[in-house]
Amino acid sequence: MSESEPSPQQIQNPQETTLQKTRTNLAYLLLGSRASTVPSSRRVRTALTTARYLIRYIIRRVLRYAKYAVIGATVAAAAGTLGVFGGGLTFFAAPGILTGMGIGLLTGVIKFGWRHRGNHFRSDLSTMRSRAQAGHDGAEDEALDAEGEARRLDQEKSERRRDVWMRV
Repeated sequence: MSESEPSPQQIQNPQETTLQKTRTNLAYLLLGSRASTVPSSRRVRTALTTARYLIRYIIRRVLRYAKYAVIGATVAAAAGTLGVFGGGLTFFAAPGILTGMGIGLLTGVIKFGWRHRGNHFRSDLSTMRSRAQAGHDGAEDEALDAEGEARRLDQEKSERRRDVWMRV
């Protein structure tokens, strides 16, 4: 006997009533080969097995699409909630094309400056912190920086005056 063939004890009695046959068929439909009794007809067993697989397939598909629907509804609800609050804020943040262009230009200038002069800003912060911890006065530091900057500008001007080709 093969595994797909039920044992003689499992095969239903041909003398059963319609109610007993229905119970046997439903048990086979729900449990498959694990049912305690199986229908006697091979045709009925095949039809019930096929129906069982189709029902399982349909249920899995329905659950899958229900899951997608729940996720979509959650995302839509979150977006709707943010849209309610964000709707009023966007009026102030970007009411027109010129404001959007201005924000883009400002962002570009800040990014450019941070890329090209970022180390200068970062080194000044660490230098200022270390000088403050050493007990230096901030006002004196500013005065020294101003004097150094003035000296550097005077030196650049004198170099330009000396260079004849720069005057043209």
